[in-house]
Amino acid sequence: MFETWEVLPYALYLTASISALRAFQAYVPSLQNRPMRILYSKAPSAETSALAARQFGSWNLLVMVVQINAGNNIHHSGAYNVALWSFAIQVVHFLFERIACGTVGGRERGLLAAEILAFIGFLWMMVQRESYVDAGGEIYNLNSLWHPYEGQGFAPGPH
Repeated sequence: MFETWEVLPYALYLTASISALRAFQAYVPSLQNRPMRILYSKAPSAETSALAARQFGSWNLLVMVVQINAGNNIHHSGAYNVALWSFAIQVVHFLFERIACGTVGGRERGLLAAEILAFIGFLWMMVQRESYVDAGGEIYNLNSLWHPYEGQGFAPGPH
């Protein structure tokens, strides 16, 4: 029953819209530090400056583009892998901030939601990869990024 449902693209669109909202908040001066202070509640205020907020917004815009691209091209291994690894980077980042830096902690709802979404997104994409990606693509195969026309019956350039 669930094999025919392609829910993952819609989940990627949802997380992309959350990223867009966070980016908007990071670029509007009156809202600038709000998303960062929710996620990084234990960080000194010097670390949550306007510059840091804009960098946070830029990261969220990049994640939004990656996830929309993956949602639109869910069966392409290159797009799928980039989205998968963007979730992996988020998981590692939050773990590093929690364990090594100590800038996040406790059970703040914004942080837990971000950590849980990143972790679920990463696991879901790892487990469901074979259901979405065309046959023959390995998870570490970057060949599709370097040679996108290979195997399609044509190649760019002179023959």
